[in-house]
Amino acid sequence: MDRPRAGSGRGRLGLLAAVPAVALSAVAAWALGRDEGAPRAYAPAAGEVASCEELSPAARRGKRIYQRGATEDGRAIEGAIAGGAAALSGREAACAGCHGPSGEGTTEGGVTAPPLAAERRLAASGERGGGTGRGRGTGEGAMTAAALVTAIREGRGPAGQRLSPVMPRYRLAEADLSDLVDYLGCVGRDLDPGVTAGSVALGAALPLTGPDAPVGAAARDVLMAAFAEVNARGGLYRRRLELRVEDSAGPSGEAGATARLLDRGVLALVGSAFDGDPALRARLSEERAPLVGPLALAGTGAPGLAGGAGAPGLAGGAPGRARDVAAGADDVVFQVLPGPDVLARVAVKHLAGAPANAGALALVVHTRDRAGEAWASGARAEAARRDLPAPPALSFEPGRLSPRDVAGAVRAHGARAVLFWGSGADLVSVRAALDDAGSAAPIYASLGSITGSAGAPSRELAGRVLFLYPGSLGERERASEDALEAFLRRAGVAPGPLGVQASAYVAAQIAIEALKRAGAHATREGLIAALERLRDFDAGPAPPVTFARNRRTGVLGASLLWMDSTSDTAVRASEWIEVVP
Repeated sequence: MDRPRAGSGRGRLGLLAAVPAVALSAVAAWALGRDEGAPRAYAPAAGEVASCEELSPAARRGKRIYQRGATEDGRAIEGAIAGGAAALSGREAACAGCHGPSGEGTTEGGVTAPPLAAERRLAASGERGGGTGRGRGTGEGAMTAAALVTAIREGRGPAGQRLSPVMPRYRLAEADLSDLVDYLGCVGRDLDPGVTAGSVALGAALPLTGPDAPVGAAARDVLMAAFAEVNARGGLYRRRLELRVEDSAGPSGEAGATARLLDRGVLALVGSAFDGDPALRARLSEERAPLVGPLALAGTGAPGLAGGAGAPGLAGGAPGRARDVAAGADDVVFQVLPGPDVLARVAVKHLAGAPANAGALALVVHTRDRAGEAWASGARAEAARRDLPAPPALSFEPGRLSPRDVAGAVRAHGARAVLFWGSGADLVSVRAALDDAGSAAPIYASLGSITGSAGAPSRELAGRVLFLYPGSLGERERASEDALEAFLRRAGVAPGPLGVQASAYVAAQIAIEALKRAGAHATREGLIAALERLRDFDAGPAPPVTFARNRRTGVLGASLLWMDSTSDTAVRASEWIEVVP
């Protein structure tokens, strides 16, 4: 058995839903049989390229329609495909879904969405000169705008030919259509916040003052070192990566520090402190600013990888969410390790998997806070998924648990197991109370929450508690830890809290990989799309990370560990247990 060292695509709904915006513009006629009499593609002059770096108000509204399938006032755009056989709305109808966030064009399932960005459009069509830009002249430009409107609303090309049946026929108000056409003149050439010709700025809100200052400094230094390593190799697409940091320990906290970063202009946040605050999450979502690998500083766990389940070298403990993101992508927070909700689901799956326990009741004991409520919600969700009765729950104010109440509830409900979320000291008390009551019910608990609140797990928990641990084990754990320490030495980063340094390193590696995959035209939507395509990515001191359109947690599983009282080490008690998003 492995003994860890102590202290140490997007989802598709079938072909029709997969291509919601194929052939949006008149250039689709060129991909499906171009009419020789149609207006030719427009080649932007240098001045016009520069003018796209800062969009007009109309083009900004059009960009929202193009990328998000929604108008500025929140109305979802609508369209129909295949002769009205299927309707699309909102993000599923967004142009970027098939033409790409930067209008680069895509091919999927044998269907090609032609490029809309001017340079790629010219290359795809073989055109030179001409004019399709709306408002550029009154003759050919106006005719092209009319052809574009016909393609969007009726699915017909400039010569009246019918375009692909998988291209939506959109129902857009005149003003919305005008905004969209304005943006199409700049797609692929506009610059998102934090992006210049020579650099990409990324941000992190970290505690630089107060008692958590060493944590913030450790994360900052690792992020800077990871980006410096990329810059030493020439950067990404000839752009340097820059890190901007704001102090999250000030009076305005994480929300204020994050707001200052967004106001300064950053493409994304990486390894930034985040406690799950709904208002901050909503601000990030509204601005479509991704947060990659948030650093958890609050909750019942130690600082480290957000998700609530850390362990030696990969500490965590951020309050989780009742469920992962469903259907898509209004959430832009990409966390690495699972939160309390996912860990509780793993516990229920393991408990239900033993024939003797099928249908057995588990008593859920949890703190009366956001993390504890997420733990209880996850247990209920997994029980419902398995057609099991909803488990009874006992909540308590942190620090005010009555162990006798737990033992009494186990007896009253006939519970065969306890799913516990709380401090290590309370867990020790619960175990003693169950022993005194003669109950042999196993206890499931998060290793991260216990190590965060009480240091190493107490020997008093050995042989009774099953610890949920979402990190790597055995040789992979040792190899990844050695690789991290080698990086720190190579970069000259001073020794610090290893869990925090691991968290920052993983966040940086995920962000760097996503930026590579997003391409030369760096955008927030492109970065989000690239993150959604990550599959089993090895980011270093963490299990392989996978995101998707309906998945914002990179690791959706855990192993179970026992504490061995004779050797004071953790012993694997199960194989890896995965749950579905």
